[in-house]
Amino acid sequence: MLRRRPHRTARSVLLHPATGWLTLAVLYFTAAVLNVLLAVNTNRLWPLLLATVLGVVSAGCALCAGRSLRG
Repeated sequence: MLRRRPHRTARSVLLHPATGWLTLAVLYFTAAVLNVLLAVNTNRLWPLLLATVLGVVSAGCALCAGRSLRG
């Protein structure tokens, strides 16, 4: 007979090691988008530079989350 496959619970998803990295990536990406909008509205350069740094950090967090998912 076929065995039942266990379902993932919300607790197991929240306790996964990649969840923290993905949350940080989303927060940094949101901050980068807001800084780009600030740079467009104010015609200043510093928010665009900060958005670039935040985008790089967001990509780094996403890479760490990907490694946590594989490992």
